Amino acid sequence: MKINFGIVLILLFQSLLAQSPKGNEFETIKGKVAELYINTPLKAKKDAYLLHELAKTNDEKIISYRYLGYIYDFSGNVDSARYFFQKQLQFSKQHFLNKESYYQAVIDYANWGTNYVDSNVLIEELTQALLKINEVEFPQQKGLMYMLMGDLLLRKNQLEKSNEYFDKSFNLIKGNRAELDYYLRKSEIALKKRDYLSAKENLLSGFALFNEKEMYEYPLYLNKLGYVYLLLGDIDNSNQCLYESLHYQKKNGFLNLFSSTYLNLSHLAKIEKNERLVKFNLDKALETNQGDVQVLKDIYLAYKDYYSNQGDFINENESLVQFNKINDSIFNVEKAKLGIDLESRFQLRENKKELALKEKIIQKEQKIKSLLVIGFGILLLLLIALIALYFNNIKTQEKLRNNQKLLHEEQLKSMLENQRTEIIKEKIKAKLEERSKLSLELHDGIANEIGALKVSLTNENALDATNINSIVDKIDKLYNEVRDLSHDLHSDKILDIEFSQLINSLCLIAEKKGIKTIKNVLINEKINTLEDSFLLNIYRILQEAINNVLKHANATEIQLDIIQSDTELFLIIKDNGVGFSKNSSKSGIGLKNIEKRIEMLKGKFNIISSEEGTTLDIKLPL
Repeated sequence: MKINFGIVLILLFQSLLAQSPKGNEFETIKGKVAELYINTPLKAKKDAYLLHELAKTNDEKIISYRYLGYIYDFSGNVDSARYFFQKQLQFSKQHFLNKESYYQAVIDYANWGTNYVDSNVLIEELTQALLKINEVEFPQQKGLMYMLMGDLLLRKNQLEKSNEYFDKSFNLIKGNRAELDYYLRKSEIALKKRDYLSAKENLLSGFALFNEKEMYEYPLYLNKLGYVYLLLGDIDNSNQCLYESLHYQKKNGFLNLFSSTYLNLSHLAKIEKNERLVKFNLDKALETNQGDVQVLKDIYLAYKDYYSNQGDFINENESLVQFNKINDSIFNVEKAKLGIDLESRFQLRENKKELALKEKIIQKEQKIKSLLVIGFGILLLLLIALIALYFNNIKTQEKLRNNQKLLHEEQLKSMLENQRTEIIKEKIKAKLEERSKLSLELHDGIANEIGALKVSLTNENALDATNINSIVDKIDKLYNEVRDLSHDLHSDKILDIEFSQLINSLCLIAEKKGIKTIKNVLINEKINTLEDSFLLNIYRILQEAINNVLKHANATEIQLDIIQSDTELFLIIKDNGVGFSKNSSKSGIGLKNIEKRIEMLKGKFNIISSEEGTTLDIKLPL
């Protein structure tokens, strides 16, 4: 009789929650299956197969195997349940050995197989798992395996050992269902000992724990209580418990309990001397049996008694043959020895391991204590040394950083002061040079023109028509020179104009003087974002160079190339004039002004002059 389903549910949902990976569709279907598979397993089967199809990871696959195994178990399909529980066990050994999923698979397989698998096979699986499991890490799983080991020993009528394993399991397993399973098993031991009152007390203790009736254990308890009341001769309570158990089995589809309940009802009918009802219940017990060989053996024994009372010796003999056939398969001597041997070896190995561990612990404790003291002392000294070194290093680095910061600040201050001094000097030089140039322009140009006008006006013939026109032309020329000089000196107006327009205005001045200009200007918008002083100096350099050509070169053509790169600006002023010698005294103030401005901008220049013309090549950093 199956009495051990509840032990698995204690851990089943915990392991499902812990192992289930994230996935909306898988989680949704799993939730539906979890709600249905216990009470209405047939309704959950379709969704369970869908869950199996959706499973992608190893965690998801083992969950689907577990659900399908229990759904087929609860719906009474032994072969399909066997397939999925074995699949779960094999898969866990491949992917989860010594992990929670492996121990859960062993528990599920042994729990289901108690009534369908050879006890020796189950004892071997449980023994292998118990030898590997860590009780501190997996107390619940070890407790469940102890309980299942007790079930197997109970089947072999090793009552004291079975009772010992049940008590071990009760100390490890926690929760309401654990108590239900514990009292059920204690009652089974009492039944084996024919202590029916103790069996009843244990069952009633467990029965008082139920909060709901729509669970598998409820009809299971009722069936067992009905049988105990039957043995105690309490016919009314026996009848009530058995029929109520049958009601909840049918309501929730717990098909694998039908056979046992109908068998108990046949015993009840026998006591009531209702032969027709005895036969009916035995037929139903045989019809609904799902492969539970223990119940099947008792069914054929009851058939034998029934046919004996009826005087039907042929069917009595056939029933006896079936009973002996099943009984022989259950109590195979060699297999029983194997099971006892495996269990004994496990217990012996556990005892030896426990003693060995205790001895090692006692020996190691002394070593560990002394080593811990020494190690702690060394570690403390090292820690103190490291902390002292660390803080000393921090102080040194902080002092060094402060010194470097002060030195850097002093250097920066000195550099800024030097730059300021140089800028002031350059500005003063530039102003002096501008004044010198202005003085030269006024003396050599405008003053000479005014003197010539004065001479013309003091001449007696100055007022005739021809001289008047000449004087007017000279006045216009003088006016234009004064205006141009004024524009050249007005830097604010220059800075209000884009650089390309400034270039055009310089070329226009040359063209007005009758000199052809050729421009190659390759610049971008970046040049207009440069500092005003930088642009003004470039303009003055170009202005000075073009003025020198106009005044001294006797040229008919000027070529102006302005090329901008990411980091440099190239200025090339080329004319086809008479040229000059760089070492001659004719290198006047204009060329010196150009040289000063290029130095101020940290640029470089080169002059190539010959009888065919002059080329001024300038390179300035941006």
